[in-house]
Amino acid sequence: MADPATADQLTGGFYGVEGNEVKGNGWRWTGPDFSLLLATPPGNARGGRLLLRLYFPETQIKKLGPMTLSAFVDGNELSPETFTKAGIYNFVRDVPACYLDTNLVPFNFSFNLYLPHSKTEGRDLGAVMLMAALEASKKEAK
Repeated sequence: MADPATADQLTGGFYGVEGNEVKGNGWRWTGPDFSLLLATPPGNARGGRLLLRLYFPETQIKKLGPMTLSAFVDGNELSPETFTKAGIYNFVRDVPACYLDTNLVPFNFSFNLYLPHSKTEGRDLGAVMLMAALEASKKEAK
């Protein structure tokens, strides 16, 4: 999330880098809706695996309750996931090979609930994004 070389792949709904950017462990808040482009992995004939590492603070979950993340690859819905507790989570979804016929794959995400901007926080907050990747699938081709 902090690598300037890939920052242009964060196409919408991301805020600036926070944390220690120099040590490579920076992170970003997302808005309620966010999008990114991820490079097609090698060996994409078998499909890919989307991996997001997200963090939900305790105060956020207490205030909002369970939050559901919806995901779309090139406009096609992947299975949503609901987060009920604070903590770090891996959001992992298989991506069919038919969506990997390009150099950069478009992903769009949306939370059903988010923290709206306030007097003390001027941003609408979805989740803390620690990492996003598209890897080659480990499954055999069908």
